[in-house]
Amino acid sequence: MRLARLLQVLLIAAALLFMDAITIERTDTCPDEQLPSLIGLPLPYRTSIPWVNSMSGVLYVQGLLADLLFWALVVGGICWGLARWIPETMRNSTLSKVFSWSMTGMAVLVLVFFFTAIEWHWQWAPDMPFQCPESTLRFLQALE
Repeated sequence: MRLARLLQVLLIAAALLFMDAITIERTDTCPDEQLPSLIGLPLPYRTSIPWVNSMSGVLYVQGLLADLLFWALVVGGICWGLARWIPETMRNSTLSKVFSWSMTGMAVLVLVFFFTAIEWHWQWAPDMPFQCPESTLRFLQALE
């Protein structure tokens, strides 16, 4: 039971991460540089995707692991907090189980789309030195 709950938390956390629910976009604002934006909270885990030129980007393993841990702690904390407030009879109901597995199924769909629609290249950490860095906090960037 606990392994299934851990799997649900990790899948939902990964979906929130890849949907950029709350993220920081780091850009280089110098006019002579054309570097891609770095996206992720708390660490950058990917580059921006230039929809005009190609459907490829770079995933950074270091930022991806840190961001996945961050979102798993957030989702796990929310689940733990809700479990303390919701009565046990409601938590064990069929409706509750259907809802939690439906959320997990939608998270899997987001992950499948994220990894199949875009060609990703893997690197350990970003190595782009920004000369004129600027950061912007964004919400639900995947829906833009």
